[in-house]
Amino acid sequence: SEIRSAPPMVPRHTAGGGEEAVFGCVWSSGSASVLTVARAGAGFDVREATIPGGGSEVEGAEFSYGSDRIAAMDVASLPDHIFESGRGDAAPREVRRAASGGDDAPMPMAPDRLSMHGTWVAPLDGSEPPPSPDRTKERIVAVLARRSGALEVHDAAALGVGGDGESTGMDSLLWKSGGCSHGVPTLGPSTNGAEARVPSQHDVEAAELRVFVAGPSLPSDSPASAEDGTARDSWMLRSLCVLVDTTQGDLHLYTGTRRGSGLVFDRVPLGCVGRPSEEQGRHLGKLRRKRMVPPSSASSSSSGTPFRPNRLHRFAGLSSQDGLFAATPRPVWLVSERGAVAAVSHKSRHAAPAGGRPVPVPGFCPDLPPSLLGGRGCESASSGGGGFVTVHERIGRVGSQRLTAYSGIDDLFAPRGLLPGGGLAVQKVPLGVTVRSVQFVDDASVSSPSSPVYAVLVSHEYESKQESLNDDGLTDEERQAARDAREAERVRKQVEADLGGFEMDQEWVAEIERDDCFAVDTDLGLAPPMPTRRYEVWLVDGGAGWRVMSRHSLDEDEHGTALEVMYLSDLDPFKESDETPDKNLAICVGTSVVDHDGEDLSSRGRVLVFGVDRKKTARGRAGAAGPATAPQADLVLLAEKSMTLGPVTSLSSLVSGDVHRVVVGAGAEVTVEQWHGGKLTQVGFHHAHMMVQNITIFKTFFLLSDAYDSLFFLVWRESDKSLTLLAKDYEPTQVFASGLISRGGAMSFVCHDERQNLKFLQYSPNDPAARGGNKLVCRADFHIGSQTTSLTSHWCQSSLLFNSCTMTSTLAALKQQDTLFGRLEDDNRFAVNYGTSDGSFASVVPLSEPTYWRLTALQSVMSNALESNAALSHRAWRLFRRSTRRSACKDNDRKKGVIDGDVVMKFADLPLAEQEDLASSIGSTVTLIMDNLLELSCAASVI
Repeated sequence: SEIRSAPPMVPRHTAGGGEEAVFGCVWSSGSASVLTVARAGAGFDVREATIPGGGSEVEGAEFSYGSDRIAAMDVASLPDHIFESGRGDAAPREVRRAASGGDDAPMPMAPDRLSMHGTWVAPLDGSEPPPSPDRTKERIVAVLARRSGALEVHDAAALGVGGDGESTGMDSLLWKSGGCSHGVPTLGPSTNGAEARVPSQHDVEAAELRVFVAGPSLPSDSPASAEDGTARDSWMLRSLCVLVDTTQGDLHLYTGTRRGSGLVFDRVPLGCVGRPSEEQGRHLGKLRRKRMVPPSSASSSSSGTPFRPNRLHRFAGLSSQDGLFAATPRPVWLVSERGAVAAVSHKSRHAAPAGGRPVPVPGFCPDLPPSLLGGRGCESASSGGGGFVTVHERIGRVGSQRLTAYSGIDDLFAPRGLLPGGGLAVQKVPLGVTVRSVQFVDDASVSSPSSPVYAVLVSHEYESKQESLNDDGLTDEERQAARDAREAERVRKQVEADLGGFEMDQEWVAEIERDDCFAVDTDLGLAPPMPTRRYEVWLVDGGAGWRVMSRHSLDEDEHGTALEVMYLSDLDPFKESDETPDKNLAICVGTSVVDHDGEDLSSRGRVLVFGVDRKKTARGRAGAAGPATAPQADLVLLAEKSMTLGPVTSLSSLVSGDVHRVVVGAGAEVTVEQWHGGKLTQVGFHHAHMMVQNITIFKTFFLLSDAYDSLFFLVWRESDKSLTLLAKDYEPTQVFASGLISRGGAMSFVCHDERQNLKFLQYSPNDPAARGGNKLVCRADFHIGSQTTSLTSHWCQSSLLFNSCTMTSTLAALKQQDTLFGRLEDDNRFAVNYGTSDGSFASVVPLSEPTYWRLTALQSVMSNALESNAALSHRAWRLFRRSTRRSACKDNDRKKGVIDGDVVMKFADLPLAEQEDLASSIGSTVTLIMDNLLELSCAASVI
């Protein structure tokens, strides 16, 4: 027999103070062995115990779920209290009663309600301390996954290995369940292989198995940790997990809890597809035809496979956390946040396109000493952790690899780390102010990969004192004389207005002062402080702990409303020139001025144009002595322009040919401004109906969203410098946000309204519903149930590029390997992403027609087949909500046409037998549906 797989070694501390290593291996014959290696004088003492499997099955026999061949195994060291409540179904009843202390003995673990906080906890009555982390009290177990889907846990000591003595003579089986490789929702002692449904169309077994603990690392056995409760808190947040990697590449994650008759493992929905994509297989075929990779090796078969390197790697003490790194076709970290296990995607710099090798990260090694990191990671070392090393496939010749050392994963965890789900990790950056807008300064002279620079528009509140209202320093006679003088001047101006035949309302209101409205009676109290908001523009270095390098304060009563980083071309708008104008980096800020008169006067705004002055530092000067200083950049105010049309609500960059201009949305006007001679000059305009909410530019096309009158579609003509209206949405809608999505040559407009709907419109002049091309045609609508204020477009990633965090270099390498990449419509898709007011994040992705109709049918059958929360209807929840205001102008026909990703992505977390039933009901296959969901999740990824 040949070795099929070999799980990693597990150290065991003997009662006599010695140490030995326990490991196992799975043979191609279907059996498994557990071996113990201990030092014995000048040599080693090796003990082996064999766990039978396969029986008399003939090599090359047809795949059968009735076989008891061992497909995968793992050896783990667990506290002895985990399986002390009883053994598996094969253990006698007397053994189970003796181990649990009788039929009515309390369970050594808490009930199911504590599963959210972890699984390794003490009794609720407080009669016993938490389980001791003493290594000598741990039990070595061998966890097996058989071809039938059965999951078995064996006691290594009962097998004659993993203990301090010979075999105990007892049955080694501690726990057993069925269906682990088929994705059943629950693994428990009451479940056996005969009861669990097996797939009828797929031959699937476990390829690799790993038992691990997710949660905070256990503190040292010190009196301090016992007194402050650190050890107890660590045990409360630790979860016992089992991860199964099947031969199809699916990942099944289970967490254990004490419930009912014993230990039960519940499946954790990951919401992602772990198997390789069909696009990856097609790309591999192209590389083989071009002889960039060697011919395919022998494929896996049921009778025997070549040795499979481990892809599931446990780690402990990494940034004071325990968990698992899965080096699958899309690597993920499985870590715990506040007791709940979450998956975080792992992406590498300059990673090679998927397809050249089975996995992008073939090597992983934790416990890297901080001394090898050049001083970095010392903080992790002081808390009991180190770094880690990965080997990943890099761009270049197929097979080239890159070795990368990391200092830890501290950014994933509290107090600043956050795991919201969806494979993302969020880091909180406390700035102490309210951030209104953030823009990355994408210029090589200012930003670098190690020192990214951001322009940030912030506001902070403070209380302004009003002591001047309490006492103006005048006597009663002087105050009365000032009032009489103002009254006389007011009468004079009113008479001039009546004789001149024009109104004086604006001038009259502008001269109203506070003492004309009210007076402070100091006998009753003094004027209270007023909450005031001050706006500032910051230039922040993201590579130096978000250090503020420069700041500019706006005027009093001036509110920052828009921020955009762009290039501006210095070109005379009144002269024609064939030369390419110079362009300069500019940070444009739009403001709105609302003074103490409030809304009695129409609001106005300004456009501020800043430049960035990058200063030279000691690091940049050759021969400079002393330590290198941090880079510094300053904001320089280049120009400002007052906008009397209204407050500036939108700023956008227009690139026409080689000319860069700024588009300003102020009030109900859209102006195109040209930079020349240190000032902005208007060269084009368009008048909207009510108020410009946002302007989205694609090439020379404008998508203008009106705050009260839906969307307008315009085009910029460079020949006569004019904005021309092509079409609009005639149904009045209060638009909160707008964006663009496209697939190939087809483009659609997305708008979000006050009723928390998304509406999709399209410019289609040949459609009869377009009224000769003047109306935007509604193609679909959807109710998201949350409010958002921004819809941002992003390029949809392919599954071939998903593993790279440097998309530009990986895409260039992919085009060198496949010159035809990018010609398909699915290779050129732009989706929109948005964040909501309740803290969620989502994406809207355009789909091809076959994928859309396939997922539509799947959504229909899943809405009927699966249980919903509180028996609510998914279809009713996603229906378009009609507005109660101005409803007479709106069409009552709902278009629908949008797939609910929350529903269809549940398909990936269903058991394989149920997946086959759902796929058969719509005339499709599980493989095809899973591949569509995989490409959908990759396209929805923003990072």
